[in-house]
Amino acid sequence: MKVLITSVFVICISSFGFTQIKNESKIIESRGQAWYAQMQTEAPDLLNLFDKYLSYGFNIRNVSEGKYAEFEPMEFVPLNTKNGGVVTVAEFLADVESSDFNPLDYNFFPTMEAQVYKLKGVNKIIYILPQDVILAK
Repeated sequence: MKVLITSVFVICISSFGFTQIKNESKIIESRGQAWYAQMQTEAPDLLNLFDKYLSYGFNIRNVSEGKYAEFEPMEFVPLNTKNGGVVTVAEFLADVESSDFNPLDYNFFPTMEAQVYKLKGVNKIIYILPQDVILAK
């Protein structure tokens, strides 16, 4: 009986942990079902970071003219390795405005420091929060 109760408890806790991932479909779309299943057992904290990155960590911000002048503006936005290549700033901004935008389609990911990328021809930046800030949310 104790084994049965313990097993049910472990299954419930495991299921609860996995249902906390709000952006599961976007992660699977970007990385694949096999990778996602493997990370559920090997690196659930990484899945948590991916999930929170999708919800809070990736931002497009409007900036005033001349702000971030020290940054070299990006003319093309790099796609992730799976998709390969680049898109123009206009294509990127159109994707950002779409209802199915997935930051994981692009070659950006949070590090220990905040990241800023200025976009060429517009007064916008890509701002990626540091990992510790993302995980604290």
